[in-house]
Amino acid sequence: MWRYFLITLAITVVSVVAVYRLVQTTVVKADQWNEKALASFGDVVPSIPERGKILADDGSILAANVVFYDAKIDWKSEAIRRDTFYKYLPALCDSLANFFPGRKTSREWRKELEGKFSKRDQAGVKGLRNYAIASNLSKKQRDRLRSFPFFNKGINKSGLVFSEQLRRCKPYGSIASRSIGSVHADKLSLGNRNDEQVVMHGISGLEMSLDSLLYGQNGEMQSVQSTVRTLRWEHKPAIDGYDIMTTINIDIQDIVEQELYDMCLDAQPLWGTAIVMDIETGEIKAISNFERRDSFNVEKGYIEKKNHAFLRYETGSVMKVISMLVALEDSIVTDINERIPTGHSWVYSGGRPITDAHGSADKSISEVIAHSSNIGIAKIITSKYGSQPIAFSNRLKEMGFFDRFNVGIAGESVPYMRFSGHDNSNRILLSRMSYGYGMSTPPIYTLAMYNAIAGGGKFVRPRLLKQLLHDGTADSVIPVSYVRERICSEENARKLREMMHAVVHDPHGTGKSLRNNLVDFGGKTGTAYVTDGGRYTSMKRYSFCGFFPYDNPKYSCIVVFERGKYGAAGSSGKVFRNIALKMYARGMLDNGKSYVAAADSTISNRNGMVYASVGRRDARSFVGQDVSHTLGQLRRPGKVPSGTVPDVAGLGLREAINLLERAGLKVRFSGTGYVYRQSLPPGSKLIKGAEIQLALRN
Repeated sequence: MWRYFLITLAITVVSVVAVYRLVQTTVVKADQWNEKALASFGDVVPSIPERGKILADDGSILAANVVFYDAKIDWKSEAIRRDTFYKYLPALCDSLANFFPGRKTSREWRKELEGKFSKRDQAGVKGLRNYAIASNLSKKQRDRLRSFPFFNKGINKSGLVFSEQLRRCKPYGSIASRSIGSVHADKLSLGNRNDEQVVMHGISGLEMSLDSLLYGQNGEMQSVQSTVRTLRWEHKPAIDGYDIMTTINIDIQDIVEQELYDMCLDAQPLWGTAIVMDIETGEIKAISNFERRDSFNVEKGYIEKKNHAFLRYETGSVMKVISMLVALEDSIVTDINERIPTGHSWVYSGGRPITDAHGSADKSISEVIAHSSNIGIAKIITSKYGSQPIAFSNRLKEMGFFDRFNVGIAGESVPYMRFSGHDNSNRILLSRMSYGYGMSTPPIYTLAMYNAIAGGGKFVRPRLLKQLLHDGTADSVIPVSYVRERICSEENARKLREMMHAVVHDPHGTGKSLRNNLVDFGGKTGTAYVTDGGRYTSMKRYSFCGFFPYDNPKYSCIVVFERGKYGAAGSSGKVFRNIALKMYARGMLDNGKSYVAAADSTISNRNGMVYASVGRRDARSFVGQDVSHTLGQLRRPGKVPSGTVPDVAGLGLREAINLLERAGLKVRFSGTGYVYRQSLPPGSKLIKGAEIQLALRN
């Protein structure tokens, strides 16, 4: 009986304490607890908006928030029944083996899953609560995994659970990556560890400079009590960020990146940058930067680091065209065929002699640009501005050369000239500035001036933004704008285009090696010695800036390399030419007859497709000739004899296009993924300019 007495006493004590506490809470201290409850429901936490997407000029996504899923099994779940598990195990293992090819066989999956299931009742076994099946799954992959045998019984019977991971993704990988920029993600706690939201802010490129537009506006959430649990109620909805459509063209960007990267591997510069801009609108259609992963080790390859297109550098001889622009507008020179004495060396105002690499007794005004004469351009500029060097800087300022473009890239810098007066040292400095020394200019500013010349004198503002969209509809359109309505007359712009054309077509032009029979263009080579610690070194910076096609300018382009094995024409100029040729091959230049070679073959244009032909048989369709592999069995392309059609089956699109265009073929494609069919059989006779059609699939 004494045991019953103790038990009864214990129950009585616990009951009394419980009743006492109940009375204390609900009666004596009711006001205090009600106040605390109301305070908890009054907590306001931010509601995070969805960050806007960055789009290409055709609406293709360049950067967007994407939810990924990690799949795990909770083997400790009591809802998993042994008979159900073993009933569906064989089919489940077959499905997993097919879903993750090459990861595990069906037998290996069975061994692993059975091993985990057999240990579910053992104490102290780790990894049973969160056994990882897969990570980084898309929504489509998650739904497919859910449909597998056993998993389709639901979380309460299979133990399968998914956790979400929000990430900022770039579907096109490295394309325009540096200009697009990147973000930093933080987790914002909403009161407890399991209640968090991801907050993203840009830290570089467009992501940073347009962060306020992309981010949107926070909303407000408050706790409310439902019949079963506390919920978050969004009483002030968040406003999602704008989707921003850029001017980047995916096809042109792909061409620019491939050509720039290939030249980096070949010439081995410290870094390289390239920009392509639409002459009429100022839209930046492509911008690419590559830099050595290790500045002392070429073998480690190239990656995107700094956006050199917006950083200041001494330009070298590409400045001569801008100096000549001032000379023409100020009527220092009028007739481009007028000859002036140059010689091989010229001392100005007591400074070190100015020399020309390929000097002559005299040169025409046009040859000063075509032959890149330092002496010639220095004599022209100092003839008017020698007594007042700052006036030359002021003249460029009037033209808008120093105006900030506000393209949208964080870290954009403006040109800089270091004149300090009209004394003799500044006179000497002026003579050097006329051909690109003693001043620093970002490549985008040099390109913008050339773009104005190619466009007849209209100084259109470079831009990366096209329009803002909200909920899929256009909210704001960013119009074409001008730095100056006009920086020169149409006649002077025409004269400058003639001079740049001579750079390539004059027998002694510095860009004569770039001449070709398909795309006619004009431009200017530039070479500048690189400084280190304020002193000039033997290393050089190479540039080529120009426009194409010549008769009807459509695009301007600049390519710059820091150091490297080849000169300005052999590195920067070659990349410029190859970009123009590839754009021609893809039908992006309207492909007029003036750009088409007629020496070796007849080129016919039918429905916008160009064929090189010696008869109509070369323009036939090859649809249906399967020369590749079956789905899921990718192979490396086979070797074919030189001078025949390459085998590109099994390659990705970029690699295939690069190989075929180097062979001289015009490429058309359909689908996505890997090449599984090509219209021209591998090893067949190669006819340069012929079209090849590629079919792709995943």
